[in-house]
Amino acid sequence: MALLYGSSYQIPGTSPGALIAPADQPAGEAVLTLTRFDAHKVAEAQHVTPEECQGWLAEAAAAGQAVTGQAVTGQAVAGQEGDRKEPPPAGKHPGQPIFWLHVSGTPDADLARRLQDSLGLHPLALEDVMNGGQRPKVELYDEHLFVVFTHADYSGLGLRLFQTSLFLKGNLVISIDAGDDGLFRPVRERLSRGGKLRQLGPDYLLYALIDLIVDHKFPLLERMGAEIEDLETDLLEDPPADANRRLHRMKRHLLLLRRQQWPEREVLNVLLRGDKDMGIGKKTLVYLRDSYDHAVQLMDLLETYREVVTELQNALMLASSNRLNDIIRVLTVISVIFMPLTFIVGVYGMNFDPAAGWLNMPELGWAYGYPVVMIFMLALTAGMLWFFRRRGWL
Repeated sequence: MALLYGSSYQIPGTSPGALIAPADQPAGEAVLTLTRFDAHKVAEAQHVTPEECQGWLAEAAAAGQAVTGQAVTGQAVAGQEGDRKEPPPAGKHPGQPIFWLHVSGTPDADLARRLQDSLGLHPLALEDVMNGGQRPKVELYDEHLFVVFTHADYSGLGLRLFQTSLFLKGNLVISIDAGDDGLFRPVRERLSRGGKLRQLGPDYLLYALIDLIVDHKFPLLERMGAEIEDLETDLLEDPPADANRRLHRMKRHLLLLRRQQWPEREVLNVLLRGDKDMGIGKKTLVYLRDSYDHAVQLMDLLETYREVVTELQNALMLASSNRLNDIIRVLTVISVIFMPLTFIVGVYGMNFDPAAGWLNMPELGWAYGYPVVMIFMLALTAGMLWFFRRRGWL
C-alpha cells in the first residue's frame, strides 16, 4: 500500500539497480501467467517460470524468422518485376504471436533476478518494481520501454494504492501488478472474444492495459463523489459529530489520488510525443490520445471534488462558529439578567437591624416588602428580555 508522504526506497548507499527486496515485503506471493495469442487463437499458461517464458519466446522468434525469410524471398522475386516492398520489421510479422506475461504480486529478489536474466529486463526498472510506491513515469531503456502507473481500491473507510509496472519489449508485454489480479480481467475477456486486441500489435495491448488502469479510477471517483454529496446533505441538515473527521479523511484521499494522477497524465503526454524507439505505432497513438483525454477528465474531477470538500470544511467551521456564538449569546443574556437580580438579593441579604435606626432598611419591616421585591425582580427580568429581543439580541 502506498503512503501519502513517502514511498519505499533502497537503503542509502546501495548500488543502483541492486535487487534487494524491502524488509516488509512478503516473499513467495508472485504468480506468473503467460498468454500467447495471435489473430486466430489465444492460449494461457498459469504458474509459469521466467525460464519457461524465455524458451517459448525463443521458439516463437525462431519460427518468426523462418516466416520472415520466406516473405523476403518472395518480395525479392516480386522486386524483379518492379514491385519491390520493404520487409516487415523484426518482431512485428503477422505470423509471429504476441506474448503477455502478467505477474500478480510484487516479485522478490530471486524472481527479479530470474526476470532480468531470462527476459533481459533492466535492473533499474526491476528495482522500481520491487520498491513500490514509485511516482508514475515512463523510461526508455535500450532493451525495452518501462512504464509505471498506479491503480486504487477505495472501500469507503480507506484508500489503497497499488503500483502497476508495464514493459514493452518486441512482441512481449509484461505487466507486474502489486494488487489484485482481477484488475486486468476485462482485457483477458476481450482477448478470448477476439477482435481488434488480437489483430493489432503488442503496443496496442500495452495501450489496452494503460487505458484500463486509467478508466478504473472513474468508478472510484463516482463512489467518492456520492459520499461527498451525502456529507454535504448532512452538513446542511444536521452536521454529525464525526463530520470534520470524515471531511479530513476525504480530503486526504483526494490529495493522494491527485499526487498520482498528475504524473500519470504527464506519462501519457510523453508517450504521445515519444519517438519511434518506444515501439508505439501511429494507430496506437490515436487510442492513447483518448486515454490522455480520460486522464484530463480525472484531474478535473479531482480538482472539483477537492474544492467542494474544502468549501464543506469552511462551511462546517462557520456553522460551528455560529453555533458557538449562539451559545455564548444565550449565556451572556442569562448572566446580564442575573446581574441586577444578584445585586438586589445581595443588598437585602446584609441583615441590618431596622430597629437600630430609621436608615437601616425600614422596608424590611413592611408587611408587603417581600412580594414587592419579587414582583420588581420579575418586572426587571421581563423588561430586560423585551429590550434584548427588540434589539435583535435574542
